[in-house]
Amino acid sequence: MTADELYQQAFRSEIAALKPASLCDVGCGAGALLAHAKSLGIAATGVEPDDARAAEGHAVGLDIRPGTAETLPFPDESFDLVTFENALHHVGDINQALAEAMRVARRAIVIVDPWFDLSIPSQRGGDRFERWLKKLDRMAGMVHWDPIPAGEIVAACNGARSVAVRHLLHLTQMSPEAFAHFASRADPHKVAAAYRADQMDAEIAALRAEFDRTGITEAGTLLVTIGK
Repeated sequence: MTADELYQQAFRSEIAALKPASLCDVGCGAGALLAHAKSLGIAATGVEPDDARAAEGHAVGLDIRPGTAETLPFPDESFDLVTFENALHHVGDINQALAEAMRVARRAIVIVDPWFDLSIPSQRGGDRFERWLKKLDRMAGMVHWDPIPAGEIVAACNGARSVAVRHLLHLTQMSPEAFAHFASRADPHKVAAAYRADQMDAEIAALRAEFDRTGITEAGTLLVTIGK
């Protein structure tokens, strides 16, 4: 089992342990979590701003509504759980999104999102590379934030009754081929003034040296459950 599969398993186990009758998955994509929830007998609804991804879920009978995390199209306390599966770092206004999740959830919010253990040299390299890649994405107009600290998530959930935070890490070395592939994503941006102003070439050169020196390991995961 890969690290990503282990993280997904931990997230889904957390949801199952709460025994919800219903959940809303925010930024659900084509609805993989919704399908899993339905297999457990949970009434599952998703919110997805990308019409094409939502259409994939509709085609297999999933309940996916148009909308954004900042303006969930549901009354107060509509679902036992509100979930974010690697979606929070794609939300425009994280504080507003979490306020909406608190409004719509009856019992809890469950969040899984990338995290790096900065006490480990290869993880520091992974975090640095991740930030470089996300800066490229933001240059292209994507909402793609740097790793979000657990404290920032908790602070945005006003009125929380309980908080459980887990940091999960299965160290996975990035291969030279993967590093080269991701680094090549800079190619379309090299003529942009922002790319030059942010000294992105100098940063990727330093990252290559760090990769050769200590290696780079991929992200762990942050699992946060906020009880109401």
